Amino acid sequence: MNLISKLFETTVLAVFSVLFAGYALFIYPFEKLSEKTNAEVREKKLKYTPTISQ
Repeated sequence: MNLISKLFETTVLAVFSVLFAGYALFIYPFEKLSEKTNAEVREKKLKYTPTISQ
């Protein structure tokens, strides 16, 4: 029984590790790239960026 629970824990950890690594390597860079190239996002960033008064 102890072996089965350890195997299950290891399997769950491995699955979430692969999902996290896949997102970090394949999806997140494309999201950031589309955010930087989207004109609407740039306009909103400029609109809502706080101004610094010196």
